[in-house]
Amino acid sequence: MAVETVKWHGTAGIEQAHMLRDELLGAFEKSSEIRLDISQVEDIDITGIQIIVSARREAEKQGKEFYIKGKIPQAIKDFISASSVTLDEYILEDGSPEEENA
Repeated sequence: MAVETVKWHGTAGIEQAHMLRDELLGAFEKSSEIRLDISQVEDIDITGIQIIVSARREAEKQGKEFYIKGKIPQAIKDFISASSVTLDEYILEDGSPEEENA
């Protein structure tokens, strides 16, 4: 199974929405498993969260896998928690069997 990792850096918000979405859509064209690394994201807004949720829905629609990998910064965890959204099912834990077989 081909794995494509998309790395976001800096801010993941409304100003970057088209670029972030296009990066993920490009990964969907190339691969059957997409991993999103947000460990270098310093700020995220609800638009960034919506892009992640939409990517997960798109993966399910296409029969592909979508995960968040790497360490999620505490500020991002706090924002996600405050926005009443859960991304727990999207997170690929370090050292999981999927990670080791990639």
